[in-house]
Amino acid sequence: MDNDALALEALQYVVRTYLPQSEVIWKETDGNRAVSLCSAPATKPDALIIDASLEGMTGSEVCRRIRANDAEIILVGVTSFILARFHDAMLDGGAQCLLPKDRPQAICQAVMALCECRIPADGRFSTESAAEAHRRLSEEQQVAPLRMVMLSPREEEVMTWIDLGKTTSWIARRLNTSESTIKTYAQRIYAKLGVRTKVEAIIAWRDRRGE
Repeated sequence: MDNDALALEALQYVVRTYLPQSEVIWKETDGNRAVSLCSAPATKPDALIIDASLEGMTGSEVCRRIRANDAEIILVGVTSFILARFHDAMLDGGAQCLLPKDRPQAICQAVMALCECRIPADGRFSTESAAEAHRRLSEEQQVAPLRMVMLSPREEEVMTWIDLGKTTSWIARRLNTSESTIKTYAQRIYAKLGVRTKVEAIIAWRDRRGE
């Protein structure tokens, strides 16, 4: 899963090259759609490679929603950004590792290792099993269901870019909208998080994700 169609094609090529015995049963750019596909028996994959930075919904939230309902799907996170930026959030969301996109063979090796129930001795991998993450997140969902739906998908995306230090004008260009629209989103986010400034919002956002 990736919001970039070209990246999706590249990922498919990588999987077919390094995992020739596997089958790509679907590709998706929309987080909600991916969650639905993972929930249906006919379209549930054995493993999902998912970009940490998505439009509409963060990769960590997609992982969280999938893992809260499923203990079996292998979730391999990838990113072209610095790993430290997304690592904790992705693993907290139930991903079993976060790897750089420019190491395609390593991505496929991770898929195979995790499918064989092997966890490499590597700090990029979670020491928590998929079953353990499922129990934690399903219990968390029952106790605090609002944590997962507090912000809208677009607000999640805008806040992700704010957390990454991007300016209002940069985010507006990225989302193909106006700066005033982004400022409106920001004010809504601040209100929902119960803060007044960008710094307070970032602190609250990271605390919300357990960072």
